[in-house]
Amino acid sequence: MASTTHNPLAVNIAGLDFKNPFFVAAGPPGRDAKCLVACANGGSGGLVCKTISTSAAQVPRPCMARPASDLATSMLNVELWSDLPPEDWIAREYAAARVPGVPLIASVGYSAADMLALVPKVDPLVDAFEFSCHYTKLDEITALAQALRKSTTKPIFAKLSPHGHDLIELAKQLRSCGINGFVVMNSLGPCLSLDIETERPLLGGSGGKGWMSGSAIRPIALYWVSQLVTAMPDVPVIGVGGVTSWRDAVEFFLAGASGVQVCTAAIYQGPKVFGDLVTGVTSFLQRKGYSSVTQLRGRALAHLPVQHNLIPPISSVNDTCVHCGVCQRGCPFEAILVKKGDATSPASWKVDPTKCYGCGLCTTLCPKHSLSMITRS
Repeated sequence: MASTTHNPLAVNIAGLDFKNPFFVAAGPPGRDAKCLVACANGGSGGLVCKTISTSAAQVPRPCMARPASDLATSMLNVELWSDLPPEDWIAREYAAARVPGVPLIASVGYSAADMLALVPKVDPLVDAFEFSCHYTKLDEITALAQALRKSTTKPIFAKLSPHGHDLIELAKQLRSCGINGFVVMNSLGPCLSLDIETERPLLGGSGGKGWMSGSAIRPIALYWVSQLVTAMPDVPVIGVGGVTSWRDAVEFFLAGASGVQVCTAAIYQGPKVFGDLVTGVTSFLQRKGYSSVTQLRGRALAHLPVQHNLIPPISSVNDTCVHCGVCQRGCPFEAILVKKGDATSPASWKVDPTKCYGCGLCTTLCPKHSLSMITRS
């Protein structure tokens, strides 16, 4: 009898089996079949193709920019949808992007008429569909979802963003239209960044505007994933927005995500980012004693309704402290004193209890996670 190897990263989302929960998001890393296959070879467990519409996008140049040196893992873009005509995708790209064991998801936009025209042609070529609410007026989204569901029996994921409407209520409306799951969230904007030397915007679109992606939006995406999962616990939610490392992915799983998508990091780091996620999360699961990534899903949600009250001062410095002084420099209340130590005196760490406010900033600044506080009962 043949033995089978347990895969701790395997997930089933909306009836689709994935070897791991790390997918390339709709965007430049999935702009054609060659790029999609490269992502699969890099370790991606699912492939979301760049969005198509009834005509090719006329993308302004420049269309991508790092907004500032202190936002090195974020990006502004005015990328729009695919600049390949839909005929190319239907005739060639979807079929060429097929990789055994890696589900292929088509992203289609942006109106009900577009769905009725495109989805029947795309349906035989892919495993599922995604659509974005990014360029669609709120009163048109339900009609779009209904048209898409009418055109396919395959799983459908709606990509949401908290742009001026009630995201939870919208999700409930879309669920009633037969949508199987949600992707949270799309890029945020509009945003503007300027080159102070040329006095010009970094992007070439109208008004110089673009949309923010990457690590700058991760806390927002995490919040809305947690809220949507809390409101609809039986519906799969895929987190996207700022996954640059395995730690970021774990955060999304703890917030309730069933999987994560990656775009900006796949641009900056290349397809190897997916292999890094596989390695990092697998090691984390082993270290924490979990047999499956699904055991992480939503573990943090029980703590969210609780208002924490921590007793100052900082209560402990464990033996991992290297006396680097980061906590002292970052303390806004000047409560911490760190000495590195020398031949005449040992290294030391002290906190002045009369100054410590209990803000908790130092516990998040410490690179060794050496600081902690006591929760008030």
